[in-house]
Amino acid sequence: MTKPLSGYCPIIPTPYTADNEVDLDSLRRLTHYLIDNGAQGMSPNGGDSEARHLTEDERRRALEAITEANAGRIIVLAGCSATTTAESARLCQHAQRSGADGVFVMPPEHWTGTLNTQDVTDEAMLAHYQSIAEGLDIPIMVHATSNMQVPFLNALLERVPTVRYVKEETNHGPKLRQYIAELGQRLTAFGPGLHYPAELAWGARGVMPSCCAAHSYAHVFDLWQAGQHAEARAVWNHMLPLVFWRWHTAPGEAGKWFLMHEGVFNTRYTRPDFGKLRLDEADCRETLEILQTMGGPRY
Repeated sequence: MTKPLSGYCPIIPTPYTADNEVDLDSLRRLTHYLIDNGAQGMSPNGGDSEARHLTEDERRRALEAITEANAGRIIVLAGCSATTTAESARLCQHAQRSGADGVFVMPPEHWTGTLNTQDVTDEAMLAHYQSIAEGLDIPIMVHATSNMQVPFLNALLERVPTVRYVKEETNHGPKLRQYIAELGQRLTAFGPGLHYPAELAWGARGVMPSCCAAHSYAHVFDLWQAGQHAEARAVWNHMLPLVFWRWHTAPGEAGKWFLMHEGVFNTRYTRPDFGKLRLDEADCRETLEILQTMGGPRY
């Protein structure tokens, strides 16, 4: 029996050693850190995990380190998008064997291009999801792209019963609201967490933002579920300076700097530009000021 997927399930950044190897020990520490801070789940090997820059073997070993450290305590949603349907299918099967609770996947054309690639037909996308679903018992989350319309998702739900979730992040809300309004009885929607309380108000059952301020992100969800909506919005408003800093200062590196500050990661390197650090001393000082205003070790 599969568990329902919901809550704050952040995209896991991939840490590296000084030799540009995936740092599995840091991934294990991050797993414990998220659990200790109340996260409802976690999502390794997504786009913001730099999975496009990882080998298939690196992605497998990263997921194995996380599921082993997690030991079934919270949700693990494994990113399994890849450059080919065959590779994506292999990653899905590996995720299932490793104990993941679900997988999130986009078509190969979008993984190699952008979420806004328009020239991928519905039939091609349907064939992709049908193929990766073969022999898969855990649920599939569709990583939505701009050309996925409601008729496509209706057809997909008819052909692939294991598709039960959709992650929508192609705009700032209208598409998410449309999915929820027209497919909400059949498909559970997750948002990016960009407008976190609003996404929950619209009917999203989970969000997949960063690991920064994990305690606050998780607390917002718990408050919302308890019906304390004003309190949830107050927590969100309090954490916005850190969210803004992470998004606009140096995406990727900034989140890793935060986790270094928390004692979770050893480096803040990113794979695409390994060794080229963008945050300077002033950026780091400003972050410490932001964290101080948020108060205490749990942000």
